[in-house]
Amino acid sequence: MTQRNRDHVRYIWFCIELERYDCCKCNSFDSRGFQTSKSENKLILELFQSLFTALATWEPNGSLTLDISLYSKSDNEHAFKYLTFIPDAMGHQVGPISIARSEEPDQHRWETTLLGSIPPKGSLDRLFGHVFLPIKDERKCWAQTPKVPAVTRLEMRLQTYRRWETFTVSQILSHLPNLREFHYEIWMQWFPEMHETWNGSLLALLSATEGLSKLTIFENSNQQYPLYFLKQNSPAHAPTIHLSRKLARVNLGVEVLSASYMVDATEFFSECSTWPNLSHLTLTSQLLAPTTCPTKIMDLFQAAASAACHMPKLKMMEIWYGREGLAALFKYEFITGHLRQSVITWRATWDMSIQPRVIGAWEGVVCSRGGYPSGVDVVYETVNEHITSHVDAIVSLGLSETVLRPISLQQIKREQSFVESLTV
Repeated sequence: MTQRNRDHVRYIWFCIELERYDCCKCNSFDSRGFQTSKSENKLILELFQSLFTALATWEPNGSLTLDISLYSKSDNEHAFKYLTFIPDAMGHQVGPISIARSEEPDQHRWETTLLGSIPPKGSLDRLFGHVFLPIKDERKCWAQTPKVPAVTRLEMRLQTYRRWETFTVSQILSHLPNLREFHYEIWMQWFPEMHETWNGSLLALLSATEGLSKLTIFENSNQQYPLYFLKQNSPAHAPTIHLSRKLARVNLGVEVLSASYMVDATEFFSECSTWPNLSHLTLTSQLLAPTTCPTKIMDLFQAAASAACHMPKLKMMEIWYGREGLAALFKYEFITGHLRQSVITWRATWDMSIQPRVIGAWEGVVCSRGGYPSGVDVVYETVNEHITSHVDAIVSLGLSETVLRPISLQQIKREQSFVESLTV
């Protein structure tokens, strides 16, 4: 491709296709199904090296997105026919809803239990297999792989169900020296005994995100997938103190930051840091529930105001939470004009009044800017829609696109519709 044509390229979908498999293997128990095969590992490393070697010759043109996906074309031919694998580009939309059919072969059928519908175990193992690249081979590969100055934005979306090792993700980041934005969507680790190891890996990965101007991390979950292993409804993965505080410390220069479910706003705000460039912040908190003592919720909102005093460029802060039967959002918007006051919005599935001490704290944030109308408007809005999952909450709350890519939101809704069709 000539340099002239390269200058017109703004988006690259790097799609790694794994080996296909038939019905004899789709639900068979095989420990190798938990991870990529030797031949697939070799292919993955060769493809990364080939792509980065080619892109290393590209001159930076100001904006280039690299979107990485990994899957097998067989993934949506067996038990998970609702899966879609498409680029995150204009003109690409998730297709019509896939409905479960009773005439499916036995190895493709989901089991109906008192807890819900459960997919075939072997199929689930394969879909969520780990990408375990041999560390010696991977280190050698990345050492011989050139850096790519042209890429400014990296996407790793939920349509990659297989789990990348955080070392691999860190290596990708380190080979993109001009990276400004990283959109990272991951699946929750179901097994409680794995949480500590997984969280430790994420801590190391957060260090690799230092220096970015925009960072989004979304941890997705699905109630049906872990039922086969846990034999009970999977509880929400409790955010860890270490991850929440590390995120606050590492990304002090970030301009836009969104982290959902894997961190908690309370711990993030406990870090006495200054974020000189932060304009948009979106965090989740499990405190946002009707069963939580209102005093604790008000303490959170007041702590958010205290932290906002150390964010001189803040334009919007969103603290939200969503799950089945629940959706809640506390939003602060700083209005830069001189004719309107800044706004606090409480939007939720239950009613709650913002206490005067919280309003006063946010009025202090506005006053600290100087030259703007004093006081804040407080708006209350009720969510009347039926909330069946966190995805419904995201839609009903009207959250910004920094939380989750629209194409990923469509894919999760398609998945949800398929599961719901199993009970009809």
